[in-house]
Amino acid sequence: MMPIDGNLLEIAEKYGNFSQPFVHMPAGEALALASQHYGISGRMDRLATEKDDTFLIRCGAGRAFILKVEHPRESTGDVIFQTALLDYLRDTRPDLHVPRVIRGNDGAAIMHCTDRAGQVRQVRLLSYLEGLPLEYPAPTPHIRRQIGEQLARLRHALADFAHPGEGRVLIWDVRRLPDLLPVLPLIDDPSHRACAGTAMARFMSLLPAIRGLRTQVLHNDFTCSNLLAVSRQDETIAGIIDFGDALRTAVAIDLSTAMAGQLPLEGPADETAFLSASRDVLHGYLKHADLLPEEVAMLGPLMMARVLLRALISTWREMVFPEDCPQMRYYDRITWEQLAWFVERDPDTVSRLFTRDVPFHGS
Repeated sequence: MMPIDGNLLEIAEKYGNFSQPFVHMPAGEALALASQHYGISGRMDRLATEKDDTFLIRCGAGRAFILKVEHPRESTGDVIFQTALLDYLRDTRPDLHVPRVIRGNDGAAIMHCTDRAGQVRQVRLLSYLEGLPLEYPAPTPHIRRQIGEQLARLRHALADFAHPGEGRVLIWDVRRLPDLLPVLPLIDDPSHRACAGTAMARFMSLLPAIRGLRTQVLHNDFTCSNLLAVSRQDETIAGIIDFGDALRTAVAIDLSTAMAGQLPLEGPADETAFLSASRDVLHGYLKHADLLPEEVAMLGPLMMARVLLRALISTWREMVFPEDCPQMRYYDRITWEQLAWFVERDPDTVSRLFTRDVPFHGS
């Protein structure tokens, strides 16, 4: 790991559960925890995650579970908040296919342990949702409209949910972009550095208006990797997973994040093609939820901000511990191409491109 100092150290301390290295728990140790505290055993497979140890346990006879062993620096309040959110959906919207929190042998939803490396960890067991991540294969227009519809339904389901932990500090909150300003001068490529600087300046000029948008508790990461289809043959969305980035944020931020997740992954595209998939999500969303004019105006800039956030986090993590982020490196080229597309156009032009002919009056 490279030494961190100055402003980068401040970022690392603020977002320690994302930036600090830790000793990963071996699968055998995790399986022993599952057996001791939940009375289950089976085949244990590690899943690729950003900041914790997550395992899939297949117990046979169609039974499977997700064991999450949190980062040693994960806030207890954050884990309690995420657990309360899932319990709320279980009790109020059982029709929504989201993970259920499984209580341990002692009835607790969250178990604490000291692992063999001496780290204090929080442990949860969740139900496993069968399905195929929507990114495999690439979503069709029909699926993209479903994404928008499901996001709107989840927004309504969480409209009355409130919790002391909802104001959590999370690096993947677009409103936290100013915290990453120290990363800008450290971008090696001059064209990338200039592009990021322009995008950041645009965002900073709009930040007061963004902070005035409607807010509630929302998923905040409604991307294809967190959505499941029934199968390759059945495009029905079968489940919503990974509420690890949930928090109180702007309705427009939640939607723009889902829209940004549908931007093209290969090469530059003309103006219509570049935003066509994002427009599909928007059309689906507006079948079930409303948007105010000021939220519509912010969708383009907020999509750009999400792409900028991804670029800066990737750059920062590459400097801190490059061996731990191969997935981000894979998307680096795509991210910079997407960001350049937004920067090359003024925000009003972008907004008109994907909002034209769309009735902004959801039901």
